[in-house]
Amino acid sequence: MTQETSQATTPTLRLTDVRKSFGPVDALKGVSLYIKKGEVIGLIGENGAGKSTLLKILTGIYQPDGGTIEVNGRVTKFRGPRDASAAGIGVVHQEQSLFTNLTVAENIAMNAGGHRTGTRFGFYDWRALNKAASETLEIIGSKLNPKTRVGDLSFVDRQMVEIARAIRTDTSKGGSPLVILDEPTSLLERGETAVLEREIRKLKSFGSVIFVSHRLDEIMRNCDRILVMRNGELVADRVTESVTEDELFKLMVGHASHASKSVRKPVDPKATPILEVYGLSRKGKYQDVSLAAHAGRVTAIVGTSGSGREEVSRAIFGAEKFDSGTIRLDGSEVRGWRIPKAVRKGLGFVPSERKVEGMVGGYSAAENIVLTNPGKAAVGPIVLPWKRNKIAQDWFTTLDVRPNDIGLELDRFSGGNQQKVVLAKWLNDPELRVLVLDHPLRGLDPGAAETVNEQIKKAVANGAAVVLLADTLEEALDMGDEILVMRDGAVTARYDMTVDDPSTLDLLERMV
Repeated sequence: MTQETSQATTPTLRLTDVRKSFGPVDALKGVSLYIKKGEVIGLIGENGAGKSTLLKILTGIYQPDGGTIEVNGRVTKFRGPRDASAAGIGVVHQEQSLFTNLTVAENIAMNAGGHRTGTRFGFYDWRALNKAASETLEIIGSKLNPKTRVGDLSFVDRQMVEIARAIRTDTSKGGSPLVILDEPTSLLERGETAVLEREIRKLKSFGSVIFVSHRLDEIMRNCDRILVMRNGELVADRVTESVTEDELFKLMVGHASHASKSVRKPVDPKATPILEVYGLSRKGKYQDVSLAAHAGRVTAIVGTSGSGREEVSRAIFGAEKFDSGTIRLDGSEVRGWRIPKAVRKGLGFVPSERKVEGMVGGYSAAENIVLTNPGKAAVGPIVLPWKRNKIAQDWFTTLDVRPNDIGLELDRFSGGNQQKVVLAKWLNDPELRVLVLDHPLRGLDPGAAETVNEQIKKAVANGAAVVLLADTLEEALDMGDEILVMRDGAVTARYDMTVDDPSTLDLLERMV
């Protein structure tokens, strides 16, 4: 076998019996896998399945307790992120890690360890720096100006810079780079997702890709093979053409989908809406927005980034001021509308930025769950730990929160399990009347998304009104009793799902 043939058949990455434990918890239980040059591998699994631990080992953040890692045929050990980068492994994180005050070229020149190239005697060699960045951008087909400040770029363009930085690794010793895309589409709109998917196809021409996503349709579209993890183990390795989304779901969660079909509830013409919004406007954000949220119904709002729907949802909850218009509860106008009054009136809000606005990371999961309704766990003004813990444990069981440790600080849970706790905080309120949900399924695996959707449907069945900013158009069509479409701050269409039957194309045409 010639050296050229040998290099072509040597996997870009091979793991053999890789293990990792945290105290008594076995996060990885002997994972073995391989990735060939030019392959896009989908990596899926429930929140807590071991994906994050595996990625942190591949990028040098964690060191395995056992097993071997081979990169381009060489057994290697990563002492830190810089070693992983030097071996040819780059990562594009779900939450971008760029320096927004620096230029495109400066960001690309920084590897995972923070080391900067293109310097001379401690100073930037700007000509060399920009030239190197241009060459890297050209590889992925991007026409970004390397001199542009990253903070001035759109989200999808910043994603391109992340990819360029990820492929700028040391492959001088031969082999091909491995790019890890960790939930890269979770914050992108549909059109931006299409741009990123084109970039993934380009990456195949010179390297390999691990594509992590909770969206099974994306996995099916973009990947050659799909690896499924469950409880710290690799339970399946499937060629994409030989498997269906339903089969992948069952492999991930251990059972078939139990999702119930939404039951459309027509509006009672004699009933007063719980919440009404009339002519709500805020300069530069949205204008003349009106909606009515009825008990037992879901009002879904769809629109692209910048449509104004996020700002409207925050105004409904009192988190942002509006310039004009009125908000009514049970037919009466409310004044001085702010978060404390909204909560007292029975409104709950699950924000898109759960880590910033939806939770207190240093508090335990149990403390977070009773945060907005401590009365259920208290006698008078005193919160009783045993009552709080009983409430929290019941929600942990209902929502299948993992790990099953109510005393653990919430910022130590995975994103999907944090989202379950944030939702439980509001569902725990027996006086809940209106639930405003801003991308409630963002970052959730299919099994967790199904669990959350079932709890939303249960709250609706119990008489709550829901205002939903859906992650996808399909989610809006499935959950919504009414769908509002927004574009450039205005409502462009309304669909009553008890009589209308819009398609995703119908929604898109009114969104863009």
